[in-house]
Amino acid sequence: MSTHAEATLYASLTDVDALEQLADTSLAPECIPMEGMRDVVAYAVEYFHRSGRTKAPSRELLIEQWGKRLEQCQVILPDADVQADEVWSAVAYLRSQYVLAESQRLQRDIAVEIAQAETHERVEAIHRAAQSFHSLSMAVRDRSAEVEGITGLRDSLARYDQRAAAPKVVTGMSLGMSAVDEHCLGIHDGEICTWAAPPKGAKSWTSTHVAHTEWKRDRVTVLYTLENSVKMSYDRLACQICCVDYREYQKGTCGPEEIDRVRTWLDENEAAMKDGLHILSPDSGRRTPAALVRQAQSYGAKSIIIDQLSHIEHPAPSARRPKHETIAEIMAELSTIITTGRQQIPVFLNAQINREGVAAASKAGRLELQHLAESAAIERYSSWVFGLMRSETEIAAGMATLQMLASRRMDLKNWRMAWEPWYGTQHSLGEVTL
Repeated sequence: MSTHAEATLYASLTDVDALEQLADTSLAPECIPMEGMRDVVAYAVEYFHRSGRTKAPSRELLIEQWGKRLEQCQVILPDADVQADEVWSAVAYLRSQYVLAESQRLQRDIAVEIAQAETHERVEAIHRAAQSFHSLSMAVRDRSAEVEGITGLRDSLARYDQRAAAPKVVTGMSLGMSAVDEHCLGIHDGEICTWAAPPKGAKSWTSTHVAHTEWKRDRVTVLYTLENSVKMSYDRLACQICCVDYREYQKGTCGPEEIDRVRTWLDENEAAMKDGLHILSPDSGRRTPAALVRQAQSYGAKSIIIDQLSHIEHPAPSARRPKHETIAEIMAELSTIITTGRQQIPVFLNAQINREGVAAASKAGRLELQHLAESAAIERYSSWVFGLMRSETEIAAGMATLQMLASRRMDLKNWRMAWEPWYGTQHSLGEVTL
């Protein structure tokens, strides 16, 4: 028994975020070593669900309702806050200890039963033993991705009530374009948002724009620049933030007032924004979906931005594998990693509109999903697909057309955009019909 693990468990009962983690894992009562505390934990979890998943019982309420039980069990509810990760660790430890004790008991019982069984009874004894171990396995599984019918529907209603109480709230990743964010309400955890544009179509600029937006929102963000250098990405970010001409910045011919804007911004924001943004360019061999996501998770990332899909590496590269299969398997692995487990993260992913697609879109007057390179895999695994195109007229006017090509949550819309990202200009001028 771990005093620390149990103390963490009991501390989570009065903290709504920690209690949410505990409720989602569905810790089996038998994993709690102190039998008298099982009812107390069950009461707190039920209280959380009855509140619409918005409240935890106060320390005073638990003492009022369960004071005698707490006294009998010699449990003192701590005042200190508990982190969600601590709850996961405590639950994992309690499950592990229960598995150790219960499996040892089962092995002893099975050995005795088989030794005493008649010849014709031993096969049946093995079947019963297998069933016992299966039941143990089911009792200690992580149920955070499993929800029973009524509970799932009640949770759905609770989430709706939260949205209704605070409408138009961006949840998850923001794209930093207000009209788009207001329509999409954010890229949620576990979703892939694919942003497609032609070659040299400012995809990398959009990546740094989204990264800056998330950074300002105090969300730890990892931007993988797999095509450009890290230095180039920071040069672009500086120009976007402070509305400095990137071309002049590269030549070293900016006006003094422009560079003063960069220096002033750094002086004013260095303390508040010192941490939180990580721009990385991993070496070859460390660019697989798993490697990228795991490295981002090690930084505590809330948002991942990848520039771009064609530079992500397959975990088992093969010259014989067709390109469309390679891309499909990369997308499948990326989707699986960010949607499973307890750390689900939204991903912003740049992708290419190939030259044939650009020509077809120009002729049709609008983008279609099939104009994207490897469009089938992108459509299958992306929750959002955006496409950006610029006609010659739009380029001259500093504008672009942004289309929603696919969405799992909202109706498709299109926007006319003011689009000069090298000056920090990326915003909607209004909706358009194409």
